[in-house]
Amino acid sequence: MSIIIPCVFNTGDLGLAIGSAVSVAMDNRVDNRVMYTAGQAVLEMGFLGEEVKIVYCIPLSVSSKNVFFDRR
Repeated sequence: MSIIIPCVFNTGDLGLAIGSAVSVAMDNRVDNRVMYTAGQAVLEMGFLGEEVKIVYCIPLSVSSKNVFFDRR
């Protein structure tokens, strides 16, 4: 079994795309977070198939309180 390592250029492009996506969301007043560990959980559960090597989750929230920062 061979191990396939993602290309550093593709990984860097993914990081730029994620940054742009969350920036557009914030510009439109949509609270969000980039969650690496949630992406890892999806990856380990195999939901996206064996070909997928990197997953990030970006939960979104549109409400009066920021669910990622505000406390009750």
